[in-house]
Amino acid sequence: METIERDYSPKGVQFLYVYKALAHPQLDNYVAPFTLQERLLHVKEAERRLGSRIPWLSDGIENDFMVKLGRAPNPEFVISPEGKVLVRRTWSDPGALRNDLAKLVGVVDPPTRVSDLGMKTQPPPPTVAKGVVPRIQRGQMMPISITPDLSSEIPYYVKLRAEVEPQLAQSGKGKLYLGFFLDPLYRVHWNNEAPAASFELKLPDGVKADPTSAVSPKVEAKADADPREFLVDIEGLERGASLELSFKYFACDDANTFCIPVTQNYNLIFERDRFAGSVINQRRGRAGRPDRRRAGRLGSGPISVGERLRRLDKNGDGRLSKEELPTQIQRRFETLDSNANGYLDEKELEAMASRAGRSRRPPG
Repeated sequence: METIERDYSPKGVQFLYVYKALAHPQLDNYVAPFTLQERLLHVKEAERRLGSRIPWLSDGIENDFMVKLGRAPNPEFVISPEGKVLVRRTWSDPGALRNDLAKLVGVVDPPTRVSDLGMKTQPPPPTVAKGVVPRIQRGQMMPISITPDLSSEIPYYVKLRAEVEPQLAQSGKGKLYLGFFLDPLYRVHWNNEAPAASFELKLPDGVKADPTSAVSPKVEAKADADPREFLVDIEGLERGASLELSFKYFACDDANTFCIPVTQNYNLIFERDRFAGSVINQRRGRAGRPDRRRAGRLGSGPISVGERLRRLDKNGDGRLSKEELPTQIQRRFETLDSNANGYLDEKELEAMASRAGRSRRPPG
C-alpha cells in the first residue's frame, strides 16, 4: 500500500488509513481501547510500528464511520473528488487497488518496490514475564457489551473482556467469562508482591451467580503480564439485563515510578457486542474453535447453520462476507448470494444447507 502511495500521491491521489474497532483484540497483546484518546494512542502506535507515511484518521468511539461504510472487516474505498465511491472492497487488496488506479489515473512504470521504501518498522512494546499464569480453557463463547465507568481520571490500565456461553440465551444457565488484560500502551504490569487482583459482582433480582467475587491465584513470579481470568456460573440472566462489576488491582508501571491501588467499575449488559472482534489464540486459532476445518463445512454435520454462522462471522455483524468464508465456498459466493447484497445471511445459508442435504440423498 505504501508503494502505491509513493507512485500515485504525485498524481493527486490522497491516501488515508482509518482506524476502527480492533478485529482481533489481544493479538500482539493489544486490547480494545475504551476512549477516543486511547484510540489515538493506537494510531500513534500503528505509525510507530509500521513506519508508514500515509496519514491516519480514527473512527469515533461509537463506530459510526465503520457502520455507515458497511461494517466490513478490512474495507477499501476509492472515492472521486466529487465524493462518489468508485471502488469498494470488503477486504483491502493493494494489487487490485494498483490496477484500479492504473485505469483511473494512469500506469506508473516502473512501480515503486517495497525494498525502495526504507520504512523503519518497530517491534511491539516489550512486556515483563508472560506464560507464568495458566490460561482458562473455554469453549465457544459470545462477547457481550461492557460499559466502563470513565468518571475517574485514572486510566483503565487493565481492560475487561466479558463473554458468555451461547446456551445462556436459550436456557438461562451458562458460564460468564471475565478476562482482565493489561493494556501494553500504558507500560504496566502486575505486581505479585502486592495484594492479588479481585472482582465482585452485583446481581439484579432473580439472577444467581457462583462465585460473585473471587481473588486471582497467587503467582510465584514477582511481576508478570498475563491476563487474570475467571469463569462464573450464571443462572436467570435475561437478554438486556445488566450486572455491575468492580475490579481491584495494583497498577505498577514498567519503569518502576509508580505502583498504585486501583478500583474500576463496569456495567455488563447481556447483549452481543458487535464491535468486540474475535480473539485469536495463536496456538489453537480462534478461542473456543479448536476444529476450524469442521467449522468451515457449512452444509454438513450436526452443527446448526446458526452456529456455523457465528463461528465464521469474524466481525460479529450477523452475516458473512466473501472473505469470511472458506475458499471452497468463496468460489460459489455469487450463486449463493441470492439478493446480491455482497453478504450471506442465515436464510441464504439455510437454503445452501438444504440444497446440500438433497444432493446427498441416495437415489430412489
